[in-house]
Formats: sequence, C-alpha cells, structure tokens
Amino acid sequence: MSSQYIRLEAAYCHNCMRCVRACPTNAMTYMRYQPTIIEEECILCGNCYKVCPHDAKGILSELGKVKAWLQEGREVFVSAAPSFVAVWPKFASLMKILKNRGFSEVQETAFGASLVSQAYVNLIDEGRMTNIITTACPAVDSLIEKEFGDLTDMMAPVVSPLIAHGRYIKKEHPEAKVVFLSPCIAKFREIHDPRFAGAVDACISMEELINWVQSTLGEDEEQDWADFEGSIARLYPTPGGIISTLPRKDNYKFVNVEGVNRIKEVLNAMREGTLKGYFFEMSACTGSCIGGPLLSHFKHNEWLGQSVIRENVHMSRKIEGGPLPVDLSAQWKKEDIYRPHHSEEEIRHEMLVLGKTSPDKIHDCGACGYETCRLKAIAVLDGKADPNICLPEALERAQSLSNVVIENTPNGIIVLDGDLNVREMNPSARKMLELEMVNPVGMPLQGILPDEGLENLIRNLGRKTGYIRVWYEMYGKLLDHAIVKVRGQKYTVIILMDRTVEDYKERQMKEMRERTMKVTSSVIDEQMRTVQEIASLLGETTARTKVALTKLKEAMDDDE
Repeated sequence: MSSQYIRLEAAYCHNCMRCVRACPTNAMTYMRYQPTIIEEECILCGNCYKVCPHDAKGILSELGKVKAWLQEGREVFVSAAPSFVAVWPKFASLMKILKNRGFSEVQETAFGASLVSQAYVNLIDEGRMTNIITTACPAVDSLIEKEFGDLTDMMAPVVSPLIAHGRYIKKEHPEAKVVFLSPCIAKFREIHDPRFAGAVDACISMEELINWVQSTLGEDEEQDWADFEGSIARLYPTPGGIISTLPRKDNYKFVNVEGVNRIKEVLNAMREGTLKGYFFEMSACTGSCIGGPLLSHFKHNEWLGQSVIRENVHMSRKIEGGPLPVDLSAQWKKEDIYRPHHSEEEIRHEMLVLGKTSPDKIHDCGACGYETCRLKAIAVLDGKADPNICLPEALERAQSLSNVVIENTPNGIIVLDGDLNVREMNPSARKMLELEMVNPVGMPLQGILPDEGLENLIRNLGRKTGYIRVWYEMYGKLLDHAIVKVRGQKYTVIILMDRTVEDYKERQMKEMRERTMKVTSSVIDEQMRTVQEIASLLGETTARTKVALTKLKEAMDDDE
C-alpha cells in the first residue's frame, strides 16, 4: 500500500529493506514480499525516499494543476523556500526563469519565516509556556501529535513559515494561487491540512521544477538578492537557523535538535519532566531543511547553499516581537491512533515462534528494520512485519544446510586458491586421498592429485565446468573430477567421484561377457556340427528307403 504522498513502485523494488530500517516511526513495513506504508503512522519525514537506491519511491506531483492555472492565465505566486539555493544560488535567476514560465510573482518564504520568528519572540516574552517547541517542520509536528500527544501544549501555537507566507499573500492578493517550491514531502500534507486550508494551493518539488525548466537552467543575472526587513530569516533551512534569528532572552535556553531519533530523546525527557525553560528548534532532517528529502539528489550543493545563505543575511539584525500583519495562530492536538497492546506472555511466545529460544539467538542486529528482536516480535503481532525475515537466522540456516551437505556428501570436495594450493577439503575427499590424519590446508595440487592434464585443465578453464578422469597409481583409484571456477574470485572447486569399484565391476562384467560369448559360440558351433551330421545320416537313410520302396512297387506290379 502506498501513501497518498509517497508512491511505492513495486516493479523497481529490490526488497533490500533499507526503507524499513530508515523509517523512524516504523510506519514503513514489509509484508507480502514488499514494503508497505501505514499512512496514519507516517510523519512524511522522507527518509524512505532518501535512502532508496533503486528509485522505487515516487512523490505526489501537483505540477499538472499548476501548469493548468498558468495556461488559464490565473494569477499564480511562487513561495520559494530558502533552501532553493541548493539549486539556484542566484534568486534573480530563479525569479526570471519562473516569470518566463508565466508565474505572476516569485517571493521568498523567508518573509513568512520572519513573521514566524516575530511570533516566537512574542511567546518568549510572555514566558507562559514550560518549554517552546518550534512548529516550522511539519514532520516534527506530526511526530508530536501522533506519538507524544501529551506534549502538544509545548508546541508553539504558531503556523509554519509556509502557511504564514501563504496567508500574507492571500491577504494582499485574495484571488491568487500560491505555489510552494518545496524541499520537503511533509509540506504536501501540511497544505491540505484543514487547519491551514486556503493558505497555499499546491507544492512543487525542487527536483520536479528543475526537470520542467531544464532548457533555461543556468541563466544568471548580476543582480544579487534583494534585502528586506528580517532577511536573517533566510537562515531558517540551516542548522540552528531559527534560533539565529532571535534575540537572546534570559527566561529560555535555546537549543536546536536535528533528526527524528534525537528529537524523540528530547521529547521523552520533556515527558519525564527533566527539561524545563527551553526553546527547542526541531528539524526532522539532519542538516535542517537544506538536507530535505527532495534535495537529496543535490547533496553536493548543500554546503554551497549554506554559504550562499550566510552571505545574504545580516546576522546582526535580530527579529523583535510586536504586532503581526496577519493571523499566525495554530492549534495542535493529539491524534488518536489505534496501537494494539500485547501482554508480556504474548510477546515472549512470539519470540519463541521466531526462534528466539535462548540469549544467543537474540541478535538485536536491526537488519529486519527493528532495533531489537523484541520490537520485531511486537511488529509481527501488530501485523507489520514478516516473521520469516531474520538475516542472522537465514545465514545460520544456510550455513547449517551447507555444512550438512558438504560434510556428509560421498563426493570429495576440494577448494583451491589462485596458486592451486588447498584451502578447504571435506571429510570425503580426505578419506578418498588418505589424508584423514593430516591437515591438507596449504598442500599444492600436484602433491595430492599429481596429473599434468588436470592442472592444465584448471589453468585454462573458463566459466564452463570441466571434466576429467584420472587413474592414480599412488592411491590405486580411478577418480572423476568436476572442476568449477568461483566467479569473481580466484578459487577453484574440484568435486571428486571415486569410480574405482565401479570401474572394477565394469571390467569384471566385460570379462564375464567375453567368457560367456566364447562358451556360447563353442556350444553353437558344436550344435551346428551335430545338426549337420544328423542331416547327413537322415539323407542316406531316406535314399535307401526310397530305393527299397520303388523296388517293392515294381514287384507288385509284375504280379498283377
């Protein structure tokens, strides 16, 4: 099942499970041999999109309806997130390209960020909140509402810079359509949130925009970024950027936290009551918004973007509080997500079913996407995880099966290195070559199987399997050899089959057949002679009988 905002392309999925391991909320699961997204638990952090090496994740596209607005001649504004510098270092260039495509106006979302910082300063000055959590990152907002609903009263009751900018544009241009140029997947859901309805009409990812305007990409102008009051808000997409816009106050300590797992640690500390009097800037992405998932294909430009942003801000111009030109209020609330509860007995039983029967079987390796085997057992009970996916167990089973076959096969197996020295030899081969009391590792091929034809075949063998039969006088054995080269490595595997007894029996049978044929031939010859003699005697007797009968007939005729 795909999310409304993240599309899973099953045809391109290699079942590597990187997305399952990367998901910080376990909303990405692996069932029926493919990843699936539990949408109500997904915070749209975009980790699954960023880590997928096979392009098996697609993002909701709203470019089609934006193009339709432009074709209709609608008034369309672009709100460009400050992180656009990862794509275009020059704002004037971006503005020119987009206006040539029919957009009415291109503005920086940083203007909305400056309004949000002003609202934050007002909250700090009021000092009524135990802790203040910034609400500029919609993925963090979703995380708190879904998993830490008891902490929503610590979320700043302020909209994000995007919604703030959208509301400001709509106030000045009520009929305009507002399109956000986004580095973030979570923004797509934010603009459709009923609480923020009407502020922003569509999102376009920066990668999608580049593909659209590829023919004009690279145009530049000498004009630098225009200055505006609160331009320091351009720092928002950089680590600690929000805090950098605020004047220092004594009633709150200022800390920035990046990455969902780190944020969870802070939220747990808040839940326990160990943190009070803090202003927390929180960003789901490491590197803040400039490290957003929709900029993941521009990772080499992240550092360029940070430097360009810092060159175009006035670090000394902190944003002060005061009246706001537009309503920036927001209400946050706990989301009631059904989460099954399992008893300790159920969890222990499931772990036993998964083969976690002793401490040495509990690996906690995280390869299945869950940090511990216990969490994996809970996920199986929840119907989120395939119980058969366990890499250590699979390797152990494969190794065990392989060992059983190799150790017990009647065929001898020898592994040679690139210099044709023995690396491995199974018990059957050691018995076959009378090496049961000797360690054969390191022995040269000619020392155990001295045959020039065999060595030449191995050295000249390509990808195909080679076969040769050799009589070894030293062993008194006739051996068949199947030779296989291991692809990508310098190893050669020789499979030995002892044909000595079989060959002896074949020779015995051949000799028996030859003796039988001789006896049979002699008997046939004797029979033929007997038949011929009998025929000769019968021929003479028949002739005499014929003469006597003829004479008798003649005598009887004379009497008449």
